This record gives sequence, C-alpha cells and structure tokens, in this order.
Amino acid sequence: MPKCPKCGKKFSSIQALSDHFRSIHPNEKFVPPRQPSSARNLTVIIVIVIIVIGSLVGYLIYVQQNTTTTSVTNYTSYIGDSVPSSLYQNLSGISSSTLTTIGAGQGVTKPSAVTGTALTNGNKPEVLYIGADYCPFCAAERWAMIIALSKFGTFSNLSLMLSSATDLYSNSATFTFYSSNYTSPYISFVAIESEDRSGNPLQTIPVADSALQSKYDSGLSIPFLDIGNSYVVVGAQFSSTVLRVGNTGSGAPYNWTQIASQLDNPSSVIAKAIDGSANTLISAICSITGGNPSGVCTQSYAKISLAILPELSGAQTSPIISVVRPIKATEPIL
Repeated sequence: MPKCPKCGKKFSSIQALSDHFRSIHPNEKFVPPRQPSSARNLTVIIVIVIIVIGSLVGYLIYVQQNTTTTSVTNYTSYIGDSVPSSLYQNLSGISSSTLTTIGAGQGVTKPSAVTGTALTNGNKPEVLYIGADYCPFCAAERWAMIIALSKFGTFSNLSLMLSSATDLYSNSATFTFYSSNYTSPYISFVAIESEDRSGNPLQTIPVADSALQSKYDSGLSIPFLDIGNSYVVVGAQFSSTVLRVGNTGSGAPYNWTQIASQLDNPSSVIAKAIDGSANTLISAICSITGGNPSGVCTQSYAKISLAILPELSGAQTSPIISVVRPIKATEPIL
C-alpha cells in the first residue's frame, strides 16, 4: 500500500497517492514509489536455486562417470609398474593393534590342516603358491598373502596387476608374483603365475608342484597355497567382491590405493576380509617355523586356531569360491 512520504498517509493505489500530492502538496515533485516486488524476487531466487542444484547434480554425475571410467580404463596403464614404496608400506606396515582387533576377520575361510611329508626348500619350510594373473580370486588372495609373508621376509620387484578384463570381477586391482623376489631367514616362498592377464602361458608348473596340487584338489583350482604341506588353501579365502565398490560383483573395482588405505582400519570391510585372511596365513606359517620370528608369532593375531583335519583327498573347493584352470589343447598336462 503506497504511502505519502510527506504526511505519511496511506493510499490504496499509486493513482490515489498522485492525486493526493497534486491537491495537498502542489509545490512538491511527485516521485512514484517503487512497487513491492517480494513475489517477483522470490520467483527469481527459486529459479536460481533450481539452476544451481541442477548444475551440481550434473557435475556429480559427470565426476562419477569419469571416476568409474578411469578406474577401469586408465589404470591399465599401470600394469607391470613396480609397486610404489608407499603402497608396499601400507601392506607390510599394518599395526599390530589393527591385526589383533580383526583377528580371524569376517567372511574368511581358514587354511585347512593336512598331514604329509614336510615341504621344504633350501633347508627351510616352503610356502608354495600356484595362480595366474588373469584369475580374480588369485587377485584377492595376493593381498592377504603379501601382508602375511611380509611378517617373515621382504618382497622386491613386486609389480602392479589387474585381473582379466573379461573374467568375473574384471579388472580387480592386485599384484603379480611373476619376476618378483622374496627373501626370508625363516621360509622359502615359491610362486608360480601360470598364465598372464590375457590367459597366455607364463610360467610352467613343475611336475612335483602340480602333483602336490592335484593331491589336495583334483580340479586344479586356483589360487592354490601349500604351507609347508601342513596347511593348504584352495580358492580365495574371502569374496572377490570385497575389492569392488559396494561389495558387489557389479560394483566398479577399487584401485590399489583405495584398497590399501583401508587396511589399517579395523572397522573397514576390506580390512576385516584381507587382514583376517592374512592373520590365518600368519598363524599357519608360524606353526611351520617353530614360532619364529617370536616378535610375530607370540602375537594373538598369529595364534588363530586352525583345526587339525585328516589329509584331504579328491577335489576340494573353498566355501568362498575358487576358479578351475582349464587345460588348453596346447598346454601339456603335468
């Protein structure tokens, strides 16, 4: 409602205020007051907010799409690169507090105890691994293996790897033991990556090792892990979905840094699976080294109960999952 700036009288319209000025304040210049525009301003504000929100949503969608694409596509350029020291430290430097809190972990299959002639190499207990670069289940197990084996020795020349781009759980971030070195005063580690990421032959499985594998798993599943011929692991100890967004098979794969950054967080699903598996491997290895090194083997995370079972016979399948390595027409049957 317009008001006279001279006398303060209110009027129903601008025209009435103008008539008032001419009759009451004839010597004053009439300047029409600005009409209220609160409704118009509110409309403008709403429009601006909608535009800003729409732009933000579009940006987030763009970032998400490009993040997913980067993790699957651009990360392939890192395949074969040496593992950065900071990444290796994430695996080898997990605190005792975290490992103790996690214990046997969550969703973890423990190594199976077996009886047989001790597996040794160079007068030291041997840990034998048979896998392949393409294998998504090997991809998962290597994380736990590196953590566990780092408690007894040191790796060098480890390389970054992604599992097959066309297999289940494609492009899972992992490592390859091919061309790597491992030194330890307590154990000997023998690693065989039988095929590369594309399924091409990489390393031949020695007859003796193939016979040992078939003794405990006639299906020749991978990964296969024999710990001094006292414990065996057939198939991954935890689900490969742990390495993916949302812990689902359809989720985009995490990259190496994303996984490693969670390993020292005892509340992380990733840590509960990977560290828990590593703890069971550490416990098994401590049993074949006579409890050495004592600084590791006296820790509670290295004393996880592993049931003593009869020697396995026939095909053995991990309760989690395993992958059967097909015999190719051009591949010698060992």
